[in-house]
Amino acid sequence: MAARRSLTKYRSKRDFARTPEPSGGARKSARAPRFVVHEHRASHLHYDFRLEMGGVLVSWAVPKGPTAVPGERRLAMQTEDHPLDYVDFEGIIPEGSYGAGEVIVWDEGSWELAGGGDPGRALASGKIDFVLHGQKLRGRFLMVKMKTGAENAWLLFKRHDEYGDARWRIDDHPASVRTGRTIEDVAADASARTWQSDRPARSKALRHAARVGRKAPRISRGAPLPTSVQPELATLVDAPFDDQGWIYELKWDGIRAVVAVHEDGRVEATSRNGLDLLPRFPELARVAEAFAERPVIVDGEIVVLDAKGRSSFQALQRHARPVTYVVFDVLYAQGRDLRGEPLDQRKRVLAEILPAPTDMVLPSGYVVGEGKRLFELVRRQGVEGVVAKRRASTYVGKRTRDWLKFKVQLTQDAVVGGWTSPEGSRTGFGSLLLGAYDGGELAYVGHVGTGFGGATLSSLRKELDRLATRASPFQSPLPRNHEGRAHWVRPRLVVTVGFTEWTADGKMRHPTFLGLRDDKRPGDCVIERPLRHETRKSPGAKAKHG
Repeated sequence: MAARRSLTKYRSKRDFARTPEPSGGARKSARAPRFVVHEHRASHLHYDFRLEMGGVLVSWAVPKGPTAVPGERRLAMQTEDHPLDYVDFEGIIPEGSYGAGEVIVWDEGSWELAGGGDPGRALASGKIDFVLHGQKLRGRFLMVKMKTGAENAWLLFKRHDEYGDARWRIDDHPASVRTGRTIEDVAADASARTWQSDRPARSKALRHAARVGRKAPRISRGAPLPTSVQPELATLVDAPFDDQGWIYELKWDGIRAVVAVHEDGRVEATSRNGLDLLPRFPELARVAEAFAERPVIVDGEIVVLDAKGRSSFQALQRHARPVTYVVFDVLYAQGRDLRGEPLDQRKRVLAEILPAPTDMVLPSGYVVGEGKRLFELVRRQGVEGVVAKRRASTYVGKRTRDWLKFKVQLTQDAVVGGWTSPEGSRTGFGSLLLGAYDGGELAYVGHVGTGFGGATLSSLRKELDRLATRASPFQSPLPRNHEGRAHWVRPRLVVTVGFTEWTADGKMRHPTFLGLRDDKRPGDCVIERPLRHETRKSPGAKAKHG
């Protein structure tokens, strides 16, 4: 049985003289544990997913709503617990109150843990495997707390069972299971029965914003937007360190992207080498919905997250799941160029313009001063590494010692200089011959023959044939075992390789192919040798989570 939970946070957010929302205490239900899903149009359209346990409704805000598509994920941000009486409410929360907007009971029913057990323990463990008996949602679901990213972030999945439907769309199920009304019906009903009060008339623009499910963004005019932005790059160092003058973030394993949201909502997403990323990731056009103002320019990483919230470059290459844009810096907002301001100030502005995660946009969390602890955490979770950033530093758009990185998993961007003939049943090629620039020359750093699928072998072979040349592009000799089997190509293709360590003669040990990189130039592929970071005492505030 789940321990009794508190409603203190719920009550602290509400003025019950203003809102008719219930203030009731935690209590034990006389029937099977219930669940309810509210469709809620507040500052953003979202769905409030609530499970009864510990005498309350444990609640999550799900921006895109739950899904019946097996394996499809939904970001779910845990919010304050709500009283059990909340299952009955449908109508309008008055303007000026916390969560003001229209609400319908989108689905309801009972729920149970799959296999039984204590719901409170499942919640505390960060993994809830459960069964819903609702009118719209049925069968097994899974909620997993993300180990990385924003605090209180979970992922909600539909399990594979007889209730799964690959063609299911939430927009096909708009009506309340209580009254049959849609969220638009409630908004248009001046006599909405529940939570209605003297609510001032909204402007035409705000009514339109409500219809599309979000609050109209502020327009901040001032200095013109920069026309060219070069991303800041981090220097590899040998070991993590603690320093109150630094913040520490996850090193996200994806594609770096500087995103500009213009005043009219138009989005531009640009890679490190100036490549337009929207044709490859057209869903990025929706990132404008996450920002509370326009225009803005932000810096971040396009990633695909797994069930534990970890980013995977290989999954991003396949693009089999929806992408997430993780934002870690802001370069222009509030009508001014912020690149000359310290990182601490830029982080404060970022929190103002990106107040909450959405299903597509996630602010990158960070800690202050405790690099070793974060590094140990990501090492246990199998994350690539940590980036350290000096809190007083400005954004200069080049590789500096103000941004440092230390890796758990070694990776190297490399240039393809050739390939070897396949043997046995292998098709396409045997392995890729790789190089990286060292002192202006392309040095041979090893070969990779693992990590390729059949389709990749075939498509890469076509690219290799197109780039064929007679001369080796490497300035250093190749091992003898490649003699007679090597075929040369012009150094145009860039790949990312994971490996265990550098050998004494400068080769990658046990390399594995991770993917092609069209967002980086061959000249960007330099041998990354970790530098030693000299820790100096820096003044700073007590360590805290951001």
